[in-house]
Amino acid sequence: MRVKHNRKNFSSETAKTFFEKMKGLMFSNRKNILFVFEKERIFGIHSFFVFFPFDAVYLDAEKEVVDVVRNIAPFTLYVENKTPAKYLLELCEKNNLKVGDKMRW
Repeated sequence: MRVKHNRKNFSSETAKTFFEKMKGLMFSNRKNILFVFEKERIFGIHSFFVFFPFDAVYLDAEKEVVDVVRNIAPFTLYVENKTPAKYLLELCEKNNLKVGDKMRW
């Protein structure tokens, strides 16, 4: 899947099932993953068995960025969004996304 912001495209896998969401980036090579949730909510993530830093970009149902947590280090215990989100984009590549940016796919 291609996730787009202005002229920047991010190639991303999509995590929809329970297992895909549970596994996330664990034990993987660098890649981007878009998590799709049933409804907007606060949720926590960790980076156990993720061997590289990544950014967590949280989006609402309108695909607008509502929170960004930068440079999550490997084996971080817990990170959560401050504003309810329906989507989580875990990005392993450099980006300048900020709250208020609109994404599309």
